[in-house]
Amino acid sequence: MNKKQLLPVAIALLTSQPILASVSSSFDVDSENWQIVSFADFSQNNYSIIGQYQPSYVSGGGNPGNYLAATDPDSGDFTFSAPAAFLGAQTGATGLSYDLTYRDGDVNWQTTDVMLVGNGQRLLWKRDPNIVPDSSWTHISLTFAPSSEWRLGSTGGVFASQSDFQNVLSNLSGLYIHGEFTNGIIETAGLDNVVLQTVPLPGAFWLFGVGVAGFWSFNRNGVLR
Repeated sequence: MNKKQLLPVAIALLTSQPILASVSSSFDVDSENWQIVSFADFSQNNYSIIGQYQPSYVSGGGNPGNYLAATDPDSGDFTFSAPAAFLGAQTGATGLSYDLTYRDGDVNWQTTDVMLVGNGQRLLWKRDPNIVPDSSWTHISLTFAPSSEWRLGSTGGVFASQSDFQNVLSNLSGLYIHGEFTNGIIETAGLDNVVLQTVPLPGAFWLFGVGVAGFWSFNRNGVLR
């Protein structure tokens, strides 16, 4: 292989693999299989599911583009429930971000903001300071790592450990984003730009290393070793 042939190969190896892999929903075309799941009462650590519903798909008004919306469907705590693409083996996941808008309701109900479920365990995230959404778009981000904002099992449970995250994320069966911030059945919440961040893929680093090593060897010796 001559130098002119090698250069495109090296560039392809370096650029064809993403350094970061992530799962995301921007709702540009449809609801992407997200659902609304209502739990009995987060404030009482009652996580029984009392209802499952379809969100509204809203054209325009997102951040930008289209978005999902849900009007409080019942007396429970309603959440946006992630589809299968966000679930399963997610041990490489490092955090989550999303945009939230809140209309038609006072912000007077502050409980768990995000819930992860997997392998029989539940991890609860409550931001400090409180999330106070309004009719504009609020960007929210969180890290999947031990902190005073993460609890195991219930809002009064022990702080989640790194092993707790590994256990839950190794077989993630539920990812729920809280949409209810009003004590009553009057509010409407909107969701956009959900991103589950992950660490770099091992394969990408391997190909990156092969490309660099091969190109360096050729430049030094004039031949591909």
